[in-house]
Amino acid sequence: MNPLNYSDEKDFCFTVFLGNIVVGLAQNQMQQNAITSFTINYNNNDFEKIYASFSAKMKKARTKKQYFDFFSRVKNERGSLRSTELTNYQESKLKSKAQYIANFEFGSGIIRISMNAQNEIIGFYIVKENLM
Repeated sequence: MNPLNYSDEKDFCFTVFLGNIVVGLAQNQMQQNAITSFTINYNNNDFEKIYASFSAKMKKARTKKQYFDFFSRVKNERGSLRSTELTNYQESKLKSKAQYIANFEFGSGIIRISMNAQNEIIGFYIVKENLM
């Protein structure tokens, strides 16, 4: 049995480190896909596709009609979503959370999306910014 020498240990540590970065980027990519998909579907009034991305628990929390009414109300008040900018990102083995500054046609706000490891939305918030 060959013991690891210093060079092998460095290679092993680098491989583990690189693996952790790849996992982090994959989770971040899931969040990026979620906000991109939300933006497209929201702007196209395709609330059914947004609803389809919710977890079973999210779907049980409110009725489909309540979610659709919410998205319609936001759309009427704020208009289309023009851009988003990631401002905070947290990740664990079970979920990821991202916060975005959202620039709408008629104002701005904050969008928060939490996702589970199955790529389902488990938390979704749109918070209006106080405009002075």
